Amino acid sequence: MKKSARLLASRLCASIAMAALLTSLSACAVNTATRSSAPEPTLTPPGGPRATTAAQSVDLRRFDFASAFPKRDLERRVAFLAACDVSLNSTDTDVRQDVSALLAAYREANDPATFARLLNERFEVVRTEPTTPTATDGLMTGYATPLVSVKMEPDERFRFPIYADLRGFDDALATASRREILASPKARERAIAWIDDPFAWALVETNGTAILRIAGTRKDIPVSRIATNGRPFQSVGKGLASRGLIDPVTATLADVARSAELNPREAEAAALENERVVFFEICDPNDFPPVLGLPKGDLVSGFSCAADQSVYPAGSVLLVTERSATGDARPVRILFVHDAGGAIAGPQRIDAYFGSGNAAVARAGETKYQVDVYRLKARP
Repeated sequence: MKKSARLLASRLCASIAMAALLTSLSACAVNTATRSSAPEPTLTPPGGPRATTAAQSVDLRRFDFASAFPKRDLERRVAFLAACDVSLNSTDTDVRQDVSALLAAYREANDPATFARLLNERFEVVRTEPTTPTATDGLMTGYATPLVSVKMEPDERFRFPIYADLRGFDDALATASRREILASPKARERAIAWIDDPFAWALVETNGTAILRIAGTRKDIPVSRIATNGRPFQSVGKGLASRGLIDPVTATLADVARSAELNPREAEAAALENERVVFFEICDPNDFPPVLGLPKGDLVSGFSCAADQSVYPAGSVLLVTERSATGDARPVRILFVHDAGGAIAGPQRIDAYFGSGNAAVARAGETKYQVDVYRLKARP
């Protein structure tokens, strides 16, 4: 799809503005080079490849393929094509064949019924089960890119740092605890910016990408995770729940945010209890938020997801259905594996990407569904 002259002009202006901003931030010495296609180990589930049963083909009559027809409106069409383009960068031959076959069906179909027929004719749907099921299997959650206010230097309010990569800068510090890193004057040299709210601080680290808006300006710094200190993760929500401030079972992101606002000291203490520190890099706004496990591309709202890339190669096409007790064909959602995460482990656990901004963060925070996850595979 050709970009319009207006889009090209806006991207050029954004590139010029970003170049100026990066020059002003040169003291941070942040690595903005293109990342490797392989996910950094601490951002993937621990323990190597997941133990799974062999993938099994399932009855196609279980699925309402027409519900996934991507030509319903312009925004959906553009997003679907963009997601396909990202997956075509996969280093996995089978993935590229699957995506090419899906694109061919998309181009031939002008209505949902034809799209459903072509998927039935040209694809098989396979399901992979974990050999040792856990409570998080069959679960879809959501994540997004928050917009947060920052300052370039700390003060009494803005005192929660977003760190650049400490690996190679101080290898001992790069694996230290959160409190040890925060206490280190040397680590302060690697702070990209400073946040004034402990919940927002935790949200940025948990989501892995953020737009940092310099307070009092319209200048934005897009950042994305590059590594972590490898320590165990604990959410602010869990910390607040342990203090009796929220219900650990029913609490949503909005509940956590409200409790953090009402109890700032407890929220700060909960954030400090999280041993895992995420290190970030400043990104090119034209390729933001970046994918993980693929050599290039950016996440696509509504179609990208994080999944266990030891089960599903980066770029894989997934079908996701909400669980149902009825035997009716279930509506499906097409997602593409463009990301990974340390907590996203096993074949039946995914995290859907909702886009950028606080509204997207709110929608993502409300997402927690019991689902079944399948891979869409082109027939030989």
